Amino acid sequence: MNSSAHSFSHEAMTTTFEVIIAGQAREYARQASAAAFREIDHIEKLLNKYDAGSDVGQINLLKPGESVRVGIETLECMERAIWAHTVSGGLFDPTVGTGFQWLDIDRTHFSIGWKKDAAVDVQTGRCESRSAPTRSREKSAPQLDLGGIGKGFAIDKAAEVLADWEVKEVVINGGTSTVLALGKEWNLGVGGPWGEKVGLTTITLKNQALSGSGTEVKGKHIVNPKTGKPARRHLAAWAIHPSAATSDALSTAFMMMAPEKIAQLCATNPGTGAFVVLQDESLVKIGV
Repeated sequence: MNSSAHSFSHEAMTTTFEVIIAGQAREYARQASAAAFREIDHIEKLLNKYDAGSDVGQINLLKPGESVRVGIETLECMERAIWAHTVSGGLFDPTVGTGFQWLDIDRTHFSIGWKKDAAVDVQTGRCESRSAPTRSREKSAPQLDLGGIGKGFAIDKAAEVLADWEVKEVVINGGTSTVLALGKEWNLGVGGPWGEKVGLTTITLKNQALSGSGTEVKGKHIVNPKTGKPARRHLAAWAIHPSAATSDALSTAFMMMAPEKIAQLCATNPGTGAFVVLQDESLVKIGV
């Protein structure tokens, strides 16, 4: 057995995924990482909102009152998104136009759709009930976007594949936003200018994931579902959790949550921690 670490990369989900495997011969590590990358590609085909043939693409073609059968992975990802939406008080919302309340999820029949009274004002993107007073503007069903959790979810599924290959010591990195470290303590760099500016440049992880969000990376793409406006409470936020999907979702929510609310969430969910850069550029550590 070769104890050195071997690194492999793969383009998917508009970013570069990297797998670093320790404790295995290079050829075996290459084959295992290739299997993990195939799983990531599979998840991308299910969750890609720009592909009309994907599960998410099919959901976004539905009219209010319609539903479609989806893969078990899509349903699992939605379950994690629901959890994140609940614990964040709705600040993590996997729908465009804050339409989370209109999702219709049938776990028994593996289907997802929109409630029959769901509607979005096409001009404003805001969700409302179809039973609301009639307006002249055009209405459509809400839209689903799992981009805030999808990369982390793909990392978790890749980790399951590597576990089947009996790869125990591994780092899986999804671009600059999410990393999962398993099997031993890994000293990892924390990317982004805000991390460097506040002195958060390295972190030690073992069987944990770290995800980051910040104004310099995602900027106006992080929208507060309560206001429909860009998140402005913090300059950057990182979330730690055993699940990469969960850390991915929480890092987005933490950008909009007050530090005391983040502390409550971390205290009631073991294994959860956070780093937050406030507007005065100070760093707050919570649960770590």
